[in-house]
Amino acid sequence: MARLSNPRTSRAVLIGSAEYTRLRALPSVRANLVGLAAALRDEYLWGLPEDNCRVLVDPASPLEVDLAVAEAAAAVRPDGLLIVYFAGHGLIERDGQTLYLGLVNTDRSRVHSTAVPYEWIHNTVRRSGTDRRLVILDCCYAGRADMAPMDAAESLAQSARIETACLLAAAAATEEAQAPPGTQYTAFTGELIKVLTEGLRGGPLLLDVGTIWQALRERLAPQYPAPQLKARNDGADIALVRNAVLHGRGRVGQVLYAPENVDTTELREAVVLILRYDPNVGAFGVRLNQLTNRPAAEVVAPDWQDLINDPGVVFDGGPTQHDGYIALGRVHLDKATPVRFTRVVGDIGVIRMSAPVSTVQDTLSDLRIFSGYFGWGPGELEADLAERVLVPTDASPEEAFTSRPSGLWHRLRHPERGEG
Repeated sequence: MARLSNPRTSRAVLIGSAEYTRLRALPSVRANLVGLAAALRDEYLWGLPEDNCRVLVDPASPLEVDLAVAEAAAAVRPDGLLIVYFAGHGLIERDGQTLYLGLVNTDRSRVHSTAVPYEWIHNTVRRSGTDRRLVILDCCYAGRADMAPMDAAESLAQSARIETACLLAAAAATEEAQAPPGTQYTAFTGELIKVLTEGLRGGPLLLDVGTIWQALRERLAPQYPAPQLKARNDGADIALVRNAVLHGRGRVGQVLYAPENVDTTELREAVVLILRYDPNVGAFGVRLNQLTNRPAAEVVAPDWQDLINDPGVVFDGGPTQHDGYIALGRVHLDKATPVRFTRVVGDIGVIRMSAPVSTVQDTLSDLRIFSGYFGWGPGELEADLAERVLVPTDASPEEAFTSRPSGLWHRLRHPERGEG
């Protein structure tokens, strides 16, 4: 099963040349670096530490690039992933084979001494301390007049190939094709960032390079040259990020339901509200539509009883037993938050009923008591979502306090029918 590389032992070097003294400027390259770095550092997607992600904007010399890549290659550990990314002008020497990465002062007539030979990147990455290596090249040629012919794209990717690793490359194109005027990102990296941050509906739990490449080809090919993928030793199977569709940061406060084909005792016709979510720790939620015969008044202090919503019973929150009861409440946003109230989403949160009722009675507008809960370890909720054991909805978390909990499952399955 694919797994993410350890972010703490991984390294990334993101190199971008936006300004040129002798070639056309590519201002969108700066946004490329910011957007891609943010995606890799996002703890919901991968969580690469900031110190492990080196960003070089407009490096002045080939030596600066060489040293940065060498430092990352030396620091990456066997369980980590080494990523080297370049965006800017790519140039081909007169022999038509050698690839160079253009820098600020690159001179087309002195490419060999003013640009970075791709061979440097190739050799340094190959000597790194990990088998997981990914090079991403979003490079263009030096203007329309010097545009490489379309049939050179294959030889370009082939010449840049890294053994026992993976190369993801934007195909040869004019500057306008790869960096359309007025857009935030270059065409290739813009779609790459979108795939990483938005995920792929119907995709796997983890997005590997091969899956990402297929998505990029489908999105770019109608208008731009198709991206290239060259992999050795299963390099295309390198998992890069979690699928954001299944690992959304908006999972907290989301209402899920179990489809009718799910007939396990715990989840049959269940509607669940997610109270806590962390992709590295797991998730926690309560079932909203399973009533018990026990009056809620029996488990709360007398002065709390008037705050309980109808129906005034304890709800069976899930199969995992809790030490005591979970009290879910809603507060008035225009008033001070009670001291023992832990906000979940909006005005909804969990409150400890050990607080004196006098401190909450003017603030708390709703209260519901749950016995038990649902718990998921890392990746388990995502697996349930991928297998449609649970289905996300657009329902408001306020459904936790509906006066008709028994009909909630049917309403969520057929929202078009309304309350009827």
